[in-house]
Amino acid sequence: MEQQPKINLIYIGSIGHSGSTLLESMLGAHSKMTTSGEIHMWPHEILQGGVKPCICGESVLECPVWCEMRRRADPLSQPEPQMHLFREQWDAGHTVRLDRLGDFGKGALPPKVAKQVDVYGQNNYDVFKAFLDIMREEDSSELDWVIDASKDPYRLLWLVRSQRFNIKVLHVVKKPPSFAYSMVKRLPKEYANRVHRRLYETARQSLKWSIENSLITKTARNHLASGDYKLVNYEDLASDPMGTFKQICDMIGCEFEADAVTNFRQGSQHTIAGNPMRYEVKGIVLDEKWKTKLPAYLRVTSEVLTAMNRSVYGY
Repeated sequence: MEQQPKINLIYIGSIGHSGSTLLESMLGAHSKMTTSGEIHMWPHEILQGGVKPCICGESVLECPVWCEMRRRADPLSQPEPQMHLFREQWDAGHTVRLDRLGDFGKGALPPKVAKQVDVYGQNNYDVFKAFLDIMREEDSSELDWVIDASKDPYRLLWLVRSQRFNIKVLHVVKKPPSFAYSMVKRLPKEYANRVHRRLYETARQSLKWSIENSLITKTARNHLASGDYKLVNYEDLASDPMGTFKQICDMIGCEFEADAVTNFRQGSQHTIAGNPMRYEVKGIVLDEKWKTKLPAYLRVTSEVLTAMNRSVYGY
């Protein structure tokens, strides 16, 4: 059987609400790259009748690109484990999976798990190949890279261990109190002014920040060459987008294109899910509202609960 050529894949690893959508949009605006968004949520979009529209404005169930995608590589017709394995619901996936933590080690996987990883890798390979083919037909034959902004560390690990991709990982991280603020401010109005609920949410999200970032880092250390991983701090990306994006292009091996930064909102043509900022029109602004709007007791809580590893990320 002829060996499949590896697909060039850029994986954005992040806990979310940390600047990943901004970075994804810049990458998608590069002439050599195309982004699929949070592609692991595509099966849920189908099952739930379309939750968020494609960036083109059409429902994922009606968008011509995603209709053609389903014709070529229906994710719900693929063998188990399917591509949404690590996304139990459209808006939720587990932070700690005790039965999967061993997969992050350097050693060989047990035969049963190795087979699952192989099938999972092939399922995703077929989806990414279909997406690249369609976007080359629709947009440009010069596209070399496809972007997966799914962020999930378990998904990243299995994609890496499937050995079907030439993968570059961009790990986007935001300062813990800033991330905590971005999550706390999303609380429903009935909870927004309850101290105990705000404290609980800050603690929960801070622990999640430490765990998920640690798992992405462990994947890089154990399974990636040093040149295939780059830490991207949100604060650097937002305050110096040109300089940061140039470093990223150098790491990927693509020529730097300033227009990808200037016109970053043109970088998402047909993407699954993602931050609402996709639909905004404002430029790049460093958001530091947390410095004045996050109460001191929540800031301290976030800093204490991320003390175990935040220095790894420059904080």
